[in-house]
This record gives sequence, C-alpha cells and structure tokens, in this order.
Amino acid sequence: MAFHSFVPRNEPSREKPTPYVLPATVLRVLMSWWRRALTALRWFRERARRSLWRLCSPGAEKTEVWIPRHKDLYRILGDRARQCGEPGECVPELILHDIAGNHEQLSHCWNKQPALLVTMSLSCGQSRRHARALRRLARRFERYINTVIIYILEPHPIDAPSPYANRIWITAKNEIASIRCAQPRTLAERIELAGQLRRRYRLSNSMLIDALDDRAWRAFGSAPNVAILVHPDSRIAVKQGWFEPKEMSRAITALLRNSLVRPDYRISRHE
Repeated sequence: MAFHSFVPRNEPSREKPTPYVLPATVLRVLMSWWRRALTALRWFRERARRSLWRLCSPGAEKTEVWIPRHKDLYRILGDRARQCGEPGECVPELILHDIAGNHEQLSHCWNKQPALLVTMSLSCGQSRRHARALRRLARRFERYINTVIIYILEPHPIDAPSPYANRIWITAKNEIASIRCAQPRTLAERIELAGQLRRRYRLSNSMLIDALDDRAWRAFGSAPNVAILVHPDSRIAVKQGWFEPKEMSRAITALLRNSLVRPDYRISRHE
C-alpha cells in the first residue's frame, strides 16, 4: 500500500518568493531619463532667474548688449594666458600665503609629485561653475596629484573697475547668486573671500592666497581661471587659459601613464 503525504490546501507554501531584480538595461535608461529631467529643470530655473533679474534690474539691457564683447574678451584672455608660460617651461618660484596668512613657497606644491594649480576667485563665474568638478577631480587623483587652488584678485568687484574691462562690471550671474565682492585692500580681506569660496562649495583642496601685488595672477597670464599641470621638476606639462575639467582629467591620465606625452611635454592628440 502506497502512502501519500497529505498537505492541506490552505497551508501556505514554505518556499520563499524570488525577489524581482530590475534589469540593468532598464536601470540605465531610467537613470538617463532622470539626468535629462534634472538638466531640463536646471535650464528652466536659470531662464526664470535671468528673466526675473531683467525685470528687477534697470541696467540689464546694457549688460545684454555687452555680451558679444564679453565673448571676444573670453577668447582673448584664454589666448593670453596660454602664451604666458608654455608647456616645457618652468613655473616661476613665488612666495604666496596660506589660508592662515603665513608665507608659503609655490614650489612646495610639487616637490614630491605633480601638481594641478587652478586660479579662482569668488566673483568669477567660471570659477564657481567648475568648483564642484574641481572637487571631484581632486578626489579622483588625490593619491597622485596635488591639487592647489590659488586665490587671486576679484574680476568683478563692486567698488572698483574690473581688471579686464576698465569699468565696474557686475555680472547677471553674480546678481542672481547675491555675490557682491569689494576688491580686497588687505591680505585679511582676500583670505576672507577665499574662505567664503571654500565654504560655499565645500572645497577641501589646498589653497594659497596671492599677494596683494598680484604676482601669481601676473605670472600665470593675467587671467581669471587658469589651470596649470606641473611636473615634479617645475616644468609645465599642460596649461589651460580657462580651466576645463574634462580635458584636464584626460591630460592628468595621460601624464600618469607616461606613454602619451611627447618630448615637448604637450599631451598627444592621439590620446
């Protein structure tokens, strides 16, 4: 006689249900849509802020008329900065200040490994635009590259002519962000603005403060947002008239691999 195990019909099954796993392809598509939606929201927000600023600022029309000249100035400043200190040349030795106001030699930035120097200031829109990208870049290469911010003079002070326009030049971006900086008259004032930039964008990078005679600003090409990748022996590997994080990331990778660098220390175009 065969015996069959009896299982009540209402007794739930003891087997655990298999959890549903979202396919990787679907997840990538959803993430892509999410990024596009965020980009669109940022674009609409910027347009709304600009429209509001135009309504509330009586001088907005003059600023908008000046935009074509601004684009020419952007190109001129980048070209001028690149011509001052080309790849293969040595970065001049300068005595600057740390965030506490003490004297610091610039060459200490690269005495053991390559260094990335980026000039920035709080009233510079380009500096603020790439601040978070610089923070990510520094974290990515922190074991191999010393990333140092050099805080320089203000390009858009509210109490003095801009060093790039010979007139008081308050930008729409600064008005929207409520950034109104006076040109520092003392080292303490410049250090205070550097601290504001650091806190506002949570920058943990090393920071040096340019002297009041603007020696670093002049030595690097008298431009607002210069980036210089320096060999440990003070030679310039790459110089950007305007800091471009993605291009600099590729340049650092090529430099570290040491296989895509030509004898004149420029990054190969075949990277």
